[in-house]
Amino acid sequence: MSAADPRIAEFIEKALAAGLPHESLVGMLTARGWPEKEVYNALADHYQHLTGVEIPRRAGTGASAKEAFFYLLIFSTLATWTVGFGCLAFALINRWIADPLFHGYRQLLEAYTITSSLAALIVAFPVYLLISRAVVRESAAQPEKLDSSVRKWLTYMALVIAASVFMGDLIAALAYLLRGELTSRFLAKSFVVLLLSGGVFFYYFGGLRKTAADALRPSRDKIMAGISSVAVLLLVILGFSQLGSPGVQRGFRADTQRLRQLYQLSTAIKNYWTTHASQLPASIDQLSGTAYADPITYAPYEYHPKQGSQYELCATFTRKSESQDAPGITDPWEHPAGHYCFSLDASAMLPFPPQYYGD
Repeated sequence: MSAADPRIAEFIEKALAAGLPHESLVGMLTARGWPEKEVYNALADHYQHLTGVEIPRRAGTGASAKEAFFYLLIFSTLATWTVGFGCLAFALINRWIADPLFHGYRQLLEAYTITSSLAALIVAFPVYLLISRAVVRESAAQPEKLDSSVRKWLTYMALVIAASVFMGDLIAALAYLLRGELTSRFLAKSFVVLLLSGGVFFYYFGGLRKTAADALRPSRDKIMAGISSVAVLLLVILGFSQLGSPGVQRGFRADTQRLRQLYQLSTAIKNYWTTHASQLPASIDQLSGTAYADPITYAPYEYHPKQGSQYELCATFTRKSESQDAPGITDPWEHPAGHYCFSLDASAMLPFPPQYYGD
């Protein structure tokens, strides 16, 4: 304990000798700008000197680096898994409530959103639960930690960050509504945002008002842990049901690369047609810089020249392509699973395959 200011010590000694009550003494000194903690430390010094016995300190009291570490880890993992939860829910809503006006390669990017969101949930949520459980048990053993300034400051900072994230999600959902997105998709996304933000604010604002008696009854913490665990587990199951196994995703990536390379081959064939007086190459070997092969089997792609500017490019695909057709528009890169040949025209400009953007 650091020595009290001599002016406070002298005033306390004379005031107590004159019979001034402790409450009045503390009130007068704090009214003159002295910190309350410093006043009580001076009182402790006085009685310690008077009794000749050092005032005992309880082990583990006060703010510590360990406490700050735990709360920072809790709130960083909270931010990670709640953002992942929201992104995953948004991607699933986009798939379940299809909107033809918001159709195209963005739907293929949702697979990447789902994978990254699932990874965030699977890693961050268990860590969040374990650290939160340790903090709750420590608070039950030492209820005075509920008054920690570190805990309160970091909690308020986390709530500010959470509010910013949730407002950003809600603004993004509203922006799509204003651009013409289906109202049902907006309402579903708004429900997800309000559910997440409401749960976070209900739990942590309530935790700031928690007393020592509440720390001995951690039923509220168990209920919230149970509800959040069920919600995360359900969403993870739904995510995997839409995504498929890692083997399915590997097949999807292989098909994406096949389409990209076929598009680049078609571009090279068109350039050859333009520069060689409207003639098709006899084989792919006549095209410079086009040594493409299947990314899994390493077999070369098949090329079949036809009449005039017509030709075929063939490959073997792992899975059927997702239809990206808008009303009245046909996707020339749509294909079934297995071996398939695209009938193409060297004189026409081909669009990018939707998967071209998805890597």
